[in-house]
Amino acid sequence: MRPTFQTATSDDGVAVKASRINGRGVFARIALPRRRKLGEISGTLVQLPKARQAIERDSKIYLIELSHRHALDCSRGNSFRHLNHSCRPNCYLRIFNDRVEVYALKRIPAGAELTVNYGVTPHVGGMTCSCGAPRCLGRL
Repeated sequence: MRPTFQTATSDDGVAVKASRINGRGVFARIALPRRRKLGEISGTLVQLPKARQAIERDSKIYLIELSHRHALDCSRGNSFRHLNHSCRPNCYLRIFNDRVEVYALKRIPAGAELTVNYGVTPHVGGMTCSCGAPRCLGRL
């Protein structure tokens, strides 16, 4: 028998609330096992060149590059758009067929903030990192 996995949503497994990292963040309402699919980031599929131009004016970016041509604009997406960056994340993103899935990298205790590594930022000059992780790189 194949195992079944329940997807965490804002209703059962995660909640959005104030974050010490930046603004609002996504937090585990229940303990989450490692490698569990937590959900998908929703948004609108957009052309990448136009999206890059639009975000140059914004201090907060809700954009995930899917390919050299397309990106997912998450500015009006679901709770997972509030995932904050950490230099030592506890989650990772999997991009498959223009869908962005969120997985637990390790066991996450109830109450912990869910974080991912944003990678390179499109902001000119980068951004200051305030994740507070041991050996934080200080910049994105």
